[in-house]
Amino acid sequence: MSEETHDAAIRGPVAIRAAVFVSGIVGWMLTITFCFCLSDLDTIIASPTGLPAAQIFLNAGGRAGGTAMLFFVILVQFFTGCSAMLANARMAFAFARDDAFPFSSFWSRINSLTHTPVNAVWLVVLFCTCLNLIGIGSTQTIISIFNVTAPALDLSYIAVVVAHIVYAYRVQFIEGPYTLGHWSRPVNAVAITWVVFISTILFFPTTRPVTPENMNYAVCVAAFIALFSLTWWWIGARKKYTGPRTKDLLEVVPSEDAEEGFDRIHDYAA
Repeated sequence: MSEETHDAAIRGPVAIRAAVFVSGIVGWMLTITFCFCLSDLDTIIASPTGLPAAQIFLNAGGRAGGTAMLFFVILVQFFTGCSAMLANARMAFAFARDDAFPFSSFWSRINSLTHTPVNAVWLVVLFCTCLNLIGIGSTQTIISIFNVTAPALDLSYIAVVVAHIVYAYRVQFIEGPYTLGHWSRPVNAVAITWVVFISTILFFPTTRPVTPENMNYAVCVAAFIALFSLTWWWIGARKKYTGPRTKDLLEVVPSEDAEEGFDRIHDYAA
């Protein structure tokens, strides 16, 4: 997304920090609210609705109030899915554009009518639909797929940090406006240690004794994804992928912002 953001070196970090700060405050408030609304924890967990959060809504607001609150939760989940699909489609297009995908020339094609990567969007939509259809046939399989999302996301964050540390003396890095300076190494070390630790914990089964029914098979899904990615990299991507090719798509645009243009028009009219 930073490729399409004006002043990405500044606005990107600002957006990340703002999102973390706002999410932390709102999440803390939501947690406190849930704790105040808890009555009998065992009864809520064993709720006939199958959703402990929905049972909390029902207990706090009754049938009408609980239904209304659950509706807004579902609405938020819907828009979250839309934003996630947007980010996935953008990422799929970027990988296809850089020849890192199988059949990259097809997935990176830009629609002549909409001027958008329609093929990449439909790839993400169909792939996500197929993943959700798995839940109809096997609840345990779809839960394993969902369980791998959190550690996979965390590991993708530190992949860049690890690469920066490994190649620090081989590649010249140009620091942006936001930098930790001398604190970069210890902070990065703490981040890597924490992510490796929490990702390992998230792959563990949640109950004991471990049986084939309650086993957390997320590690198997992660192993399959890693094996597929490494296989494709070795077979084809390593011969074609050279990194982001955004420079090939750059167009000359006016350097001044729209606000500056309006100011000049206003000054000229005055």
